[in-house]
Amino acid sequence: MNSQTQAPRPGRVQLILSAKSSGPSEAAIKLASLPRDETQQRFTLALDSAVTEVFEMMVGISLGSCGQVTLPRVADYTAMIGLAGELCGVLSFRCSLETAAGITAKMLETIERPSQETIRDALGEICNMVAGSFKVRVSDLAAQCWLSVPTVVSGSDYQLYPLTDGMRMQVSRTFGGTLLWLTLDLHGN
Repeated sequence: MNSQTQAPRPGRVQLILSAKSSGPSEAAIKLASLPRDETQQRFTLALDSAVTEVFEMMVGISLGSCGQVTLPRVADYTAMIGLAGELCGVLSFRCSLETAAGITAKMLETIERPSQETIRDALGEICNMVAGSFKVRVSDLAAQCWLSVPTVVSGSDYQLYPLTDGMRMQVSRTFGGTLLWLTLDLHGN
């Protein structure tokens, strides 16, 4: 074991997601030539528009704004989807159990508490749809960016580690008075 690798504690799982491309295309080179702040602002606005659209369409609600709230190290649920191609990285959607159950109940138009399996399916689908909507909003890269199958992690004994040489966009919103967070961690070219 080298000095950069830590052995996981018993009962813990370490999940590391990463994606790399085979080389930059014209669109990626164009993106890389833009000022980093401009790209970050453009992608943050696209992510915010995507989450707004998906929640209005799939959940039937408008999310509230909450300003810059610090991203939690751990949330009860984290749905993730990988991006590969022109954009390489991970989109993650984090929320509490209460928020996850509320979102799922709204999606299913029920007042009953949804099962854990149903909650995981709903959050995976939300994450997938937000990623797809985000891709459409970044049209110059959308055709050369592929999405993985969503992964959902639940519990509280885990941590996510963002890509260190990339760029992070974060959108924080409220759902029925509770917080939810979306982050897009992109690998640097």
